[in-house]
Amino acid sequence: MKIAYILPSLDSKAPVFLAKRLCDFFLQQGHDVKVFYFDEIKNLEFACETQKIIMEKPIDFDYFDIIHSHMFRPDKYVAKYAKQIHHAKTVSTVHCNIYDDLKYSYGNFISFIFSKVWLHYLKRINVTVQINDYLMKLYEKSLRRSTLIYNGIAISEEQDDYSEIIRQISAFHTKNLSVLCSYSGIVKRKGLLQVLELLRIRKDLAYICIGNGEQKEALIDFAAKNGISDRVFFSPFKKNPYHVMKYADVFVIPSYSEGFSLALLEAGTVGAAVVCSDIPAFSMPFCNNEVSFFSLDNIDSFSRAVDDAQCNKEQKIKSLQAHIKKDFSEEKMFSEYEKLYQKL
Repeated sequence: MKIAYILPSLDSKAPVFLAKRLCDFFLQQGHDVKVFYFDEIKNLEFACETQKIIMEKPIDFDYFDIIHSHMFRPDKYVAKYAKQIHHAKTVSTVHCNIYDDLKYSYGNFISFIFSKVWLHYLKRINVTVQINDYLMKLYEKSLRRSTLIYNGIAISEEQDDYSEIIRQISAFHTKNLSVLCSYSGIVKRKGLLQVLELLRIRKDLAYICIGNGEQKEALIDFAAKNGISDRVFFSPFKKNPYHVMKYADVFVIPSYSEGFSLALLEAGTVGAAVVCSDIPAFSMPFCNNEVSFFSLDNIDSFSRAVDDAQCNKEQKIKSLQAHIKKDFSEEKMFSEYEKLYQKL
């Protein structure tokens, strides 16, 4: 097969990383793969040819058998030229609850308008892939040509320089503090302010926040104004940050909205106790025997979930790892995408 992936950029974000893993797999299977992208951001290296594109100029779509787009502009691009595509079959992976994802960045009005526009584009694509049962149910009426393929996970042995983070965790432990850790883009949708709110009332906790994003300075200011800076450490983005989790005590993912969290799978795979918000993206695929849930913006609930994760750590880790191995392996994900491409 000849396969094209169309991406917003080559940045190290979850949708792009998924496309890279698919690209690597299909290259290994002997297929012809090429990646197209819009923004000149290159934090991930692809093993195939890559080409920058602009919205106003179409690629030779029908050179390919499969065109697989990820996120808004790539979906718009494919939809814009859909009538010119005769041979290739088009696929888009929907990585999020579109309305909620836009709401936390742009507000309700913009979210309402652009979610309608985005869904209009997706309807012009042959098949949309939903990455969890929640999104399948959410879009069952508006995107009827959908199929379910869970994100899969594989852990890389490649490591970054985590020495400063490890020193900070060790220093916190020396002070008899339990260490919470997160790694993600630092944006409002990720709900990380809730972790700092928790530290205001829990003097026995510290927090390692790994990542970059538009809300980072606001979180640093909040920590300073509330006298908890001595128990918070902000680290820039690190490659494969899940390797840090063996030093911390609890992985926290307090998101307001998610499509499906690769970070949760990664942290669970390496043996972290996980605390997450009880949004459908988490509460539908996982259960209380595997992770500890809390109610959004309820800091008492968050506090109880952290205690639950630590008190039942070994049992929860064992159950979560078994679930991930069974349903969320990278091999299973690759197999499902390969079946979909061949069927098309």
